[in-house]
Amino acid sequence: MADEKDIVGIKNGTDFSRRAFIKKTLLIGVAVASTAAVAKKVASVTPRQDLRGAYLNDEIQQDKVMKGKEYVVMSKEEKEQMLQMFVKEYQYTA
Repeated sequence: MADEKDIVGIKNGTDFSRRAFIKKTLLIGVAVASTAAVAKKVASVTPRQDLRGAYLNDEIQQDKVMKGKEYVVMSKEEKEQMLQMFVKEYQYTA
């Protein structure tokens, strides 16, 4: 005859019943939902206007920097030096 514990669904101190499974699943669901709610609140606290202003300021500064640069053609020797530097660095890290 089966033990009373086997009938209820408890083996080695672990409950395998549907009720325990549903309870654990609901608890995990509530934890995930509350974490998502907290994350949403934290994200919504950040003011959007400040982000846009910072982005625009950053873009203006980058445009100024890029306007001050000019395209310079590399000589054959400079290209060879750069290539050797990359090959040497690759061999060193490999």
